[in-house]
Amino acid sequence: MKKFYLTFCLLYATVFSFSNDTLNVLNYSDFITQVMENHPYAKSASIVKSIGQSNVTMARGGFDPKITGDLNQKYFDNQQYYSHLNGALKIPTWFGVTAETGYVLNEGTLLNPELKVPTNGLWYAGLKIELGKGLLIDQRRAELKKAKNYRLSTTLERNIMLNKLKRDASVAYWKWQQAYLELQVYRLAFENSSQRLAAIKESVNFGDRAAIDTLEASIKVQNWNLSLLKVENYYNNAQLNLEMYLWSNGLIPLEINNAIPEKTAINETTFQESMLDSLITNHPVLKINSIEAEQKRIDLRFKKEALKPKLTLKYNALSKPINNNPLASYAIENYNWGVQFSYPILSRKERGGVQMAKLKLKDQELKNELKAAQLKYKVNSAMNNYSATLSQLTISKSLASGSEKLYEAEKTLFGLGESSVFLINSRENSWLKSRIELIQFKNECNSLRSELIYQLMIND
Repeated sequence: MKKFYLTFCLLYATVFSFSNDTLNVLNYSDFITQVMENHPYAKSASIVKSIGQSNVTMARGGFDPKITGDLNQKYFDNQQYYSHLNGALKIPTWFGVTAETGYVLNEGTLLNPELKVPTNGLWYAGLKIELGKGLLIDQRRAELKKAKNYRLSTTLERNIMLNKLKRDASVAYWKWQQAYLELQVYRLAFENSSQRLAAIKESVNFGDRAAIDTLEASIKVQNWNLSLLKVENYYNNAQLNLEMYLWSNGLIPLEINNAIPEKTAINETTFQESMLDSLITNHPVLKINSIEAEQKRIDLRFKKEALKPKLTLKYNALSKPINNNPLASYAIENYNWGVQFSYPILSRKERGGVQMAKLKLKDQELKNELKAAQLKYKVNSAMNNYSATLSQLTISKSLASGSEKLYEAEKTLFGLGESSVFLINSRENSWLKSRIELIQFKNECNSLRSELIYQLMIND
């Protein structure tokens, strides 16, 4: 037994690396860091956030200044009927006002008299104002508000994606750790039973024990060997699953070469109910739902704006350039202006749009209430499961300790010839079973805590 433990200690070193020469410890913290920095899903989460910023950039493009130019000419029978040249700069603003300035040069033998301008052309500058529909909100402002909300939403989605990745990777690590620790228990059991079989054979040769004890010990060795093969396969699959989370820069999958998990302690941190309520209130999922409702409110406000009549006022000051100075001849009495009015009499399309927007908002608010209730249930359920498993873990530790003491006592009696193979096997079975259960409870505690952290969406 001492020889086995010495060999075990020599085999399993505690230096983290991916060397092929020795067995090394892959720490949980190092593993999670590697996952969160290099996993393709983590890279995708960053892309989601960038998409939100790109949407804001696109929406802001609706307020970009715009240069326009228009040239129309007609020639017929060797004469120029007309030439219309109009260049303008338009600057939209947030308040529904568009500033505009430009230059007009019209000439020709058959030019429409109302289009006649001075020989050097005509400069103009003025404003276009929406006094009805579009005064408080228009398509551009609505899209920009929604884009900003979407940017915030993508930031929250990124956090959710990263938390989900961390949860899944953590569970994979705890399963790998559980498989490794169970493997060591079954290897120990196989080694113990093999050594006991050899000792019993010697005792039978000396006439100290009956030959039937050899058969019973041999069956026990075969049973442990069969179980060991099953656990080895489970461990190999758990390792393959863990390797799915190890990548280099999101492009190259990595393999675990001769690495073992650390023997992490159980983090028994619990959360008070007041803390849970606060965390739920500020939960990213609920914030995203609130943003969705706000998007619907923006749509409703925009639809209501369509019920107003469209009233557009346009005013331009006019000036002819002198010596390339557009303001040289400016006078307050030189201007043109206009007003446009329109309104659909029945407004069925507009009223239907408002009603539809109201229904969508109400539907979203109902979904938000349901989601909040579901989230609170999931958090409380995860908390209950975690707390209950911690209590079971305490009992399991006590059982494992008591079973080990009984097994050690039975070994002493067996060595003195005061016990049987059946009894030593029975004590060993109880001890190893309690150790396996303790390992499973530890894994369940770690996994449930990872689930609770995910449900609460907090950084741990």
